[in-house]
Order: sequence, then structure tokens, then C-alpha cells
Amino acid sequence: MRKIVLRVGLTLILACLLALATVPYWVAAVGIPRELKVFPGMELSLDLKPPFTVHDQSGLKVTGLFDTENLGTSIYRVNLFGWLPLTEVVVDVVPLVRVIPGGHSIGVLLSSEGLVVADLGAVIGVDGVERFPARDGGIQPGDILLSIEGHSLRRPEQVSQLVNSLAKEKRVLELVIRRNNRQLTVEVEPAASRVFGQQEPTYLLGIFLEDPSAGVGTMSFYDEETGRFGALGHTITDSRGRPLKIESGSIVEAAIDGIRYGSRGSPGEKVGFFHGDQDVLGTIDSNTSFGIFGRLERALPESEFAEPVPVAFAHQVRLGPAEIYTVLHGNRVERFSVEIIKVTNQTKPGEKGMVIEVTDERLLRETGGIVQGMSGSPIMQNGMLVGAVTHVFVNNPTKGYGSFAEWMVYEAGLGKVQEIPAKQSFSREGFFLHVEKEFTKRLFSAVENRCG
Repeated sequence: MRKIVLRVGLTLILACLLALATVPYWVAAVGIPRELKVFPGMELSLDLKPPFTVHDQSGLKVTGLFDTENLGTSIYRVNLFGWLPLTEVVVDVVPLVRVIPGGHSIGVLLSSEGLVVADLGAVIGVDGVERFPARDGGIQPGDILLSIEGHSLRRPEQVSQLVNSLAKEKRVLELVIRRNNRQLTVEVEPAASRVFGQQEPTYLLGIFLEDPSAGVGTMSFYDEETGRFGALGHTITDSRGRPLKIESGSIVEAAIDGIRYGSRGSPGEKVGFFHGDQDVLGTIDSNTSFGIFGRLERALPESEFAEPVPVAFAHQVRLGPAEIYTVLHGNRVERFSVEIIKVTNQTKPGEKGMVIEVTDERLLRETGGIVQGMSGSPIMQNGMLVGAVTHVFVNNPTKGYGSFAEWMVYEAGLGKVQEIPAKQSFSREGFFLHVEKEFTKRLFSAVENRCG
């Protein structure tokens, strides 16, 4: 009898351990979210079928909608068979965030003046010795090169001309740079190098420079009260694909002159132009994987939206029809039909949250689908801002990726809830203690019943 009891006990213990080990599988298979954000008063239910049940803080079974009336955080427990805890679901009731969707074409300037130092390199001197003039002079990647010997810089080709004309008279050149909003003066000794095919030596600084103009993109949204904006939907990188640190960038008005048609293997492009400082719309203070963000200095041209619209949470985005707003001609924002064909389940910020496919016949006819310059075009669904266009599929320009608007507004500094009191919740220690107690109680109960 004791052997039978022991065998039954071991079997139950193994079954419990197996159940615990397969918890992640059950959670993933059923599609139970770890965290949900909702607006006050918004209807919300997990709609789980038996044997799954949801319980609140007091242990009561939740059979209908969650309580979403008051701001704050609640933690609910999902059980299997009514007693075996599977996971916790965090429900955050947060204020409704509203913004004005964009669609306007913008020119992006990485720096209002000077040239961006993308990287430093070695110079092989006429004597065959490797030298690092810029690095040894104290220049760092990310610096803004403002002037050489008092000569202001606007184009990369100016640097080579100035260095070679000045180095013949001066051994050391005075360069002015900007770093972390501080202006610094450094001294750099150019290195004479023998460029292939040239008799005369060429003087080099060992520096790779980026033009301050990053091209044309699209405004995603802005907030009327604070002036905060988000655009592009993806990070700006240097020629080697590394994110650029932007300290004094700006966005300016841009107009679209024409469209270079996109085809399989060759993405199209908006052909636009912008004048520069006289058309400044706002300043850039951050360059992240979700786009560029900053503050408007003046009002944007007329918008398609007279009133702000709600920003959708990532879990509210659905497969199906949607619209994007962008400019094809001049500076007129227009609406075009798309289909959201894939939504990635993201409970924390991540790129490429959705895949969209262009269905608008006119857009397909004029552009071939998604083209460069559309990055940042807002995606609307059911009257809500759900995301922004980010990338095009190179081998199928009718399709592209989009980022969730929820993550973008957080990056812009909007929609962050401050000091909202959390409702009573389960502690992690209490959660696992509950599992242990339930296993123990039911194990002995099962053994006693079997022995009886």
C-alpha cells in the first residue's frame, strides 16, 4: 500500500512539474497577453474559454469585462482548471492620448551649420607611415565640424579644398567643432599623402564627413499643446549604417517635384526639394529606432485633420483596411488605401510592428507602391492613429513595414503616465507561494482519496 501511495504521489508531483514546465507553451498557444493598456471606460475582456479562467486581486473569477473605470494598474491571474496559475496579466488604465496626424513632406537637416563627423580614419603618409591627424587632434565621431581657419563649412568638398590650400602655408590648422552643445577649438596637423595617379602630395585630415542634409521624409504626428512631433518612423544612420547622434538638427518645409517609380528590386523615391534655414519648422532632439523627435517652432501647413485623433495601443491594431497620409505632388497631403496584412504581438517597444500592402489604384499607378520619402507617413485605422510607414520591401514595393504609433508617442515624450496609484496586486512571491500551496494541498488530497 505504501508503494502505491508513493507511486501515486510521485506521479502527481511529476505531472505538476510537467504542467509548470509547459506554462510558457500554454500562454503562447492561447495568446494570453502579458500587459494591456486601455483608456478609461474602454470595454476589455480576454474572452478565454474553459479550462482557462481569470481571477482578480481578491481571487474572484472575472466572467465579464475588466474594471477600467479608474486610472491605475491592476494585475489579474489566469488559471488552468480554475486553480493552477498560468500567468499574470497587467491591465494599465491610462489617459487617452490624442495627436494631429501628419503626412506633410519635410526636409531633414542633421545640423543647422557645419558638417557631421561620421568617422575617423588613418592616412598613409608619403613616407609610408600610418597617421591619424583628426583623432590625434582630439576630434571624435559625432562632432560637428564648423570651420577651418575661420572658413565656415557647408559642403564636404569644401574641406579638401581648404585643407590643401592652407596646409602649404601652415603646418597646423585650427578647426572649430561643436560637441554636446559646446564649441571647441582644436589643432590638427594634416598628413601629406600620395594619392594614386597624382604627382603632388594631397593633404588629408583622416576624417569622414556627412552632408548635413539627410533628405526628404514625412511628418508622422504632432501635439498642438506641447509642440512635440514625431517623424520618419526609423532611425537616421550614417553611410556605414550606424545611428547618428543629432545635436542641432532641424526639420524644414519640403515640396515634392516628382516620383521615381518603384519596381521589384528597385525601390522608388520621392524627388523633393527644400531651401534650408528660412523654412525651419522645428528642431530635432532625438534620433531613435522609431524616428526623429523634437519640438515645432511654428505651425505646419494646413492639415487634413481639424481635431486631434486618438492614438491606438499596439494590441488594438487589427488586420484589414487602413489608410496612409502622404504627399505625392507639391505639399498637398492626400489619403490612400492600404491593407494591414500582418500585426506582430508586441507588449514592449519594437520595430516593424506591422506589414501593410498598398491597395490604392492611384498610388500603385503613380508610385508602384511604397517609395523612399514616404517614411513616417501616418497609418490610420478606425479613426485612430495606429502607426507610421517605415520601410519598403525591396522585392515587392507594394508592401512595407510600419511601427506602432504607441511606441512613437512614448518616444516623443507624450502619453507617459506619472504617479498613477497602482491598485492592489499580486506580488511575484505570493504568486509562486500560491502555486506551491495549491500543489501541496491537492497532492495530499489526491493521495488521501486514493488511499481511502
